[in-house]
Amino acid sequence: MIERIKTITLVSVITLLVWVFAEAESLQRRDVRFNLQFVSDASAERAIQADDSFRGNITVGFSGSASAFVPAEELSRIGPLTLAIGSPGMPSTPGEYVVSLRDALRADPALRKLGLTVDRVEPPTVRVNVESMEERTARVVVNVGDSELDGVPEVRPATVKVYLPSDVAGPAGSTPEVFATLRPEDLSRLLAGRRETVPQVRLELPLALKNKRAARIEPPTASVTLAIRKRQSSLELTGVPVQVRMAPGELSRWDVTIPEQDRFIPKVTVSGPSDLIDQIKRGEIKIAGTVNLSFEDLEKGVTQKEVVFSELPSLLKFETETRLVRVAIKKR
Repeated sequence: MIERIKTITLVSVITLLVWVFAEAESLQRRDVRFNLQFVSDASAERAIQADDSFRGNITVGFSGSASAFVPAEELSRIGPLTLAIGSPGMPSTPGEYVVSLRDALRADPALRKLGLTVDRVEPPTVRVNVESMEERTARVVVNVGDSELDGVPEVRPATVKVYLPSDVAGPAGSTPEVFATLRPEDLSRLLAGRRETVPQVRLELPLALKNKRAARIEPPTASVTLAIRKRQSSLELTGVPVQVRMAPGELSRWDVTIPEQDRFIPKVTVSGPSDLIDQIKRGEIKIAGTVNLSFEDLEKGVTQKEVVFSELPSLLKFETETRLVRVAIKKR
């Protein structure tokens, strides 16, 4: 009885394994989505570009065993499929072509390893353009828009390689220019008057070449060292208050008054770095005129004294038609 049970169990296991194997190897049809990229010549002598209508997404209809679809789906997640110039099913000489993706992908080594058959591709064809390319050495020019610089900017590398379609390489000249353009957000992070380095600034082709998609720059970025000039501005203030300053020990010995008409300076023009002027506008920096009375001024009983707006060296400059303020000094 026990031997009978063992035999039945063994037969059942073998039957199940046979069924699982048969199911895995049975012919199936399934669609898998990929991203597809066209690869230019490694020597940079030729470049390939797909038509603007092609977005890079394709659907490949496969047929084959169910087990082979697992690595196919893994392949779709790893990265794009690539079709290079001159590979089977792909053009190798300059011109415009309509590529049959089914024929090209059937010869693709990565897909052939799967053991699946490419039955169809959506879209079935892609229009491509193959262009001859020429190499030029280009000078890198720094572009900061309307910002003003202190000194000459330094860019590294100073020259780069550009690869241009043959039809525009001649008009571009033997030494074209590319531009390291600093964006407003890059410039806003720099401290005015301080020389700093901005890394990884993207290089751009001249406007006349920007629509040439096959054109490229190597390396595509550069580092720029520069100093932004401090922006200067001015502000006119009216009714600037006047205050008196003297040594603490003299406060109890003297009474000092200022005539009412001299207690405010009618008009003061403040000029200097824009960031400081902005702080004055926001009220973060208070401006006042100060009459400094020394011991000698008090003993002499001076009747007027020049007003000052800053006793320490300052980046701000003050201009006013009223410099002298009348004072009345009386000893207690």
